[in-house]
Amino acid sequence: MSLFEVTDRKRKIIFLNIVVICTATSMMSTALATAIPSISAALDISDSLTQWLTSGYMLVMGVMMPASAFFVKRFPTKALYTATVLTFIVGMVIDLLAQDFMTLMVGRIFQAAANGILMSMAQVVLMTIYVKERHGTVLGWYGLSMSAAPIVAPTIAGVMINLFGWRGAFYLPLIIAVISLVITLASMVDIVDVSKVPFDVASFVTCAMMFGGLTLGISGLTTSDPLGIMTIVPLAIGVVGAAMFIRRQLRIEKPFLELRLFGNRQFALSVLCGMLYYVVVMGYSIMMPVCYQKCYGYDPAMSGLFILPSALFCAIMSPIAGRIYDAHGIRKPMIVNMAFCLAACAGMAVVGVDSNIIIPVLLGSIIGISGCMVMPMTTWGVNSVEAVHRPDATA
Repeated sequence: MSLFEVTDRKRKIIFLNIVVICTATSMMSTALATAIPSISAALDISDSLTQWLTSGYMLVMGVMMPASAFFVKRFPTKALYTATVLTFIVGMVIDLLAQDFMTLMVGRIFQAAANGILMSMAQVVLMTIYVKERHGTVLGWYGLSMSAAPIVAPTIAGVMINLFGWRGAFYLPLIIAVISLVITLASMVDIVDVSKVPFDVASFVTCAMMFGGLTLGISGLTTSDPLGIMTIVPLAIGVVGAAMFIRRQLRIEKPFLELRLFGNRQFALSVLCGMLYYVVVMGYSIMMPVCYQKCYGYDPAMSGLFILPSALFCAIMSPIAGRIYDAHGIRKPMIVNMAFCLAACAGMAVVGVDSNIIIPVLLGSIIGISGCMVMPMTTWGVNSVEAVHRPDATA
């Protein structure tokens, strides 16, 4: 379906629904950061094990994002979108009913798989139903769910945990997802052209090896034994998996993920910058709530409130950043933004437990402002490739 076959009313409903559900799924990528101490105490497990509810989420999401290119190209938009939202809801219900860590982890896997597909699929849908000249503005608003939601999630989760216990972290995103499902059934249409592309199992397995190995290995570098077997072996598996995955994608006729797009300098630069921004924003959103509780002694609600300024600045600036990109391009805004982000990261590197609490809050606010450029940078890169390759570009 072309953008001319989608009415303005339908286009607005689809856009709002995408922003709503992606806000809910993105919130769950960091919401449990505030709940880690509470979950550890309730289930009588260590904080390091509980942390895997967040680390495992990122791992699964990382594997599913490249796979999303296949799903978007293979299945009708409405059916895939509906199934993905349902998967997220199932994961939320599982976690609400969970009585042990393993059940919680299963629910998180469902949620992460849904988020990985939705993050890529949403961009393809929006860039299909809107003209190129509006991509910056539209994806700037969509960036609220990508950048602001993960930052504000610990704040909301902290309040809900204080009111309802650790399960309260799941209530609001679940309600949002159910509402989105109803809207999806009533309004979503098939937008992206589909084809019968085969599912390449070998590519998926090597992709999982790559992301799984590298994620586990990099996590191991932060432990007391950074060069131990639990670090070296996963890193080796990740590197081998990456080599096998890249080699296969460049040789098969219909690649699982079109890596040749990285031959486009503009696209490659946008991916690199986007990854760096995402790492900074997610690192702040996940680690600082725990730091505020463990190092400064604040409760979940207060630790979440300290994250709030960063989320507010990101929410305010994301739509503005989209408009700036549409009007002036990416170069100058990006240079200024990267300078602020680098300064904030340098400041965070020297913050200690004796530092005034205002300092990390202010630095976090600068990081939040920096996060507003994630979607304009992504838009700039995706606009440089042909429309047929958008599912691969957004994956």
